[in-house]
Parts: sequence; C-alpha cells; structure tokens
Amino acid sequence: MDRMPETVNNLRDIYGYGYANIFNDVTDTVSKLHISRSQMEVLQYLFIHTHATPSDLTEALNTTKSSTTHTLKKLSNKNLISFKMNELTNDRRSKLVVLNPNAKKLLVEFLSNIKNSIYEDIKDITADELAELHQATEIILKYTDGGRMNETYPEI
Repeated sequence: MDRMPETVNNLRDIYGYGYANIFNDVTDTVSKLHISRSQMEVLQYLFIHTHATPSDLTEALNTTKSSTTHTLKKLSNKNLISFKMNELTNDRRSKLVVLNPNAKKLLVEFLSNIKNSIYEDIKDITADELAELHQATEIILKYTDGGRMNETYPEI
C-alpha cells in the first residue's frame, strides 16, 4: 500500500497546524516587543550565524535592501542588534550586524518555550514510541531544508 499521501497529510498537520499551535503558545515574549516576522527571521539568522552584513541578510532572507535596512533599524531601536566594523574586509564602510544580549536572551527564552511545549505534548509516550518518534525526526531532519541548519547551532 502506498503510504506517501497519508504521510504527507500527517506532516502537513504537524508542520501546519502543530506549528501554529506551538507558535501561538510561545509567542508572548515576541509579541511584547512587537517583533514582526521579518525581524524574527533576522534574529534567528544572526542567532545561528553569529553575524552578517546587511547584504548577507538581504540575500539569505530573499528580501530587498530597503526592507533589510528598515528591519535592521527597527531591531536597533529595540536594542536587539548592533553594528560593528567588519574586520573581515578592508572596507571601513562595511558593517557587521550582531545580536545584543537582549536578543540572545529573547531567542533562548523563545526556543526554550517551544521545547517545553513539545515536551508537554509527548511526555506520556512509551519508550518504544519515543524510539520510533526519534527515528522519524532524524529522517525528517535529513530531508527537510533548514532541518539541521548548522552544526554550531546553540543547544537550548
């Protein structure tokens, strides 16, 4: 029997409905600071990559220069990012964007809330089910873009 359609529907439910439920449960911290989706994408990128130029962010997040500039200005005004001289180039005009401690704290709290929410959902499964679930998550990570984005991703 072909299980692909059923599997795709299950993953749709997990990624779509499940993600929405978890995200809604844990966004209090983010909503207090009025952080938009584009701002959150910048923070997540910087959390994983530690720094970037505005051009790097524009390319990685598939946006425009003006949109990136606007987003960075908002994040800077919220004291979540700062700019420092780019020591990787000889161009003194080139700047690197880095997270401030406030942003790191915010993201750690956000990701911890996600982990706690997931844990609450699965805490009562059996050892056999947990083994199967672990194997399934490894497979999903293997075939999903953005699964394991970077081996230096901070463990939360």
